[in-house]
Amino acid sequence: MEYICGGYERLSDADNKNEESSSIQSQKIIIESFAKFNNLTIYKHYSDDGYSGGNFERPAFKMMIDDIESGKINCIITKDLSRLGREMYKTGKYIEEYFLEKNVRYIAINDSYDSNIGDAMLGIRLSVNDLYLRDVSKKVKSSLRAKQNRGDYIGSFPLYGYKKDPNDSHKLIVDEEVRDIVELIYDLALDGKTPSNIAQILTLKKIPIPIVYKKDPRAKNVVENDFFGIWKRQTITNILTNEMYIGNMVQNTHNKISYNSKKLRKTTKDELIIVKNTHEGIISKEKFDKVQKLINSKTKIKVTTHQLDYLFGGMIYCHECGHRIRISKDILKSGVRHYTQCNLYTRKGKFGVCSSHRINYDWLEEDILNYLQRICKGFCSNYNFNDLEGKNIDITTRNIDEINKKIKRLNNTLTSHKTTIDNLYIDKTKGLVDEEMYKRIYEKITNEINKLNLELTKLDEKKQINEKQTANNKDFNKEVDYMSLKNPTKDQVKRLVEKIEIDKDKKIYVYLKFPKLQSLEVI
Repeated sequence: MEYICGGYERLSDADNKNEESSSIQSQKIIIESFAKFNNLTIYKHYSDDGYSGGNFERPAFKMMIDDIESGKINCIITKDLSRLGREMYKTGKYIEEYFLEKNVRYIAINDSYDSNIGDAMLGIRLSVNDLYLRDVSKKVKSSLRAKQNRGDYIGSFPLYGYKKDPNDSHKLIVDEEVRDIVELIYDLALDGKTPSNIAQILTLKKIPIPIVYKKDPRAKNVVENDFFGIWKRQTITNILTNEMYIGNMVQNTHNKISYNSKKLRKTTKDELIIVKNTHEGIISKEKFDKVQKLINSKTKIKVTTHQLDYLFGGMIYCHECGHRIRISKDILKSGVRHYTQCNLYTRKGKFGVCSSHRINYDWLEEDILNYLQRICKGFCSNYNFNDLEGKNIDITTRNIDEINKKIKRLNNTLTSHKTTIDNLYIDKTKGLVDEEMYKRIYEKITNEINKLNLELTKLDEKKQINEKQTANNKDFNKEVDYMSLKNPTKDQVKRLVEKIEIDKDKKIYVYLKFPKLQSLEVI
């Protein structure tokens, strides 16, 4: 068989780039020499410089996979196994599954691995590489943590108002072009303006939002407010509460969830690393503390509680933009009148975003409540609930017993299959089972495991439904009275109604918690 080969080279930031043997160029020389000696043709080199072995989202690697898919190459050569990847399971999957399925030969020169021959020690070699990756990740994290504790800035993009010191990338200096904007935000807060008020003022002044000012790639999607963007309340809140603005370095705000994942989790307040007086503050500590007191005195709980005071408060949304619709009140000579208004329109209506969706809430509540009472009355009148209660308890109890028996049988079979796969892999590493037989048996058992897991998921869902039904049966008669809605409570409507929408033409959509969409026209 004629092999058209791709040489793959990789070097991570953690590798010692001063060592000639590790460089991309030296890897190419080793691969070229091997290919020439073995009469193999190198079609192309694919090189990823500065990419971790635990990350397979590498540009050159993905280009190589594309060329395999298009049939341009049918052999991959690397200096060693670790150049292909260090994460055990994904690297093993490429070597033992993907390459075999695509009929691609894989050669790791220094590890003497050739997929045409196989290697009983492959699993152990991949495990060692994976341990190395974990160790490097731990050392890198430890090094970064030490820098953070020293007060060195280790981020890529400084927060609004600062930039990296051109003489030391781990130090921050004030960005004089926007210093006055940060000061204005704090001054407005001291004048009693809320974050929402401040956001509106900055937007009307056409001050570029942070991502537009910094020419962030995301800025190309910003078209509102003549491309200056619309400031958000949360952005203002973040600026007003960040100690970075008084000269304290605040880091470790997010952490990777594992060594081989890009996903981040937000850290708690206790996990933050704060080092005082590391850079020039834009705001004095006295002014910062005054702002914190003002912010803490205007708690968000008041706003939330106000909305929960209304029967349908917190459940009404804009049909067009999907944002929540809040309920407000006007105090008139004739009394108090309540009305609805789209939150997005409240914040951005001045810039032509959405519409008010303003209607009389008191009338709305009365109309929806009358409608729900009719629905409940019609439902209750169709059933003999006393009969139904006894039958339901009987049926659900039997169903749960049967489901538990099936789950136990399936779990036993699943455990047996998993043990078989473990033993099979051990036999493979010892050379007792060849590659072809291992793959055939592995695929067969894996398919069985997938079917069992799918069946277990379905049984769990059925069990939860029956258990929920059993719990409901205990208070069945109470539920009948409960559903009359004679004296409706917030809990009642939340259990019955998923959400309510108002459209620009003042048409009301009531989404009930069963698959049926109902609508009311408000007069």
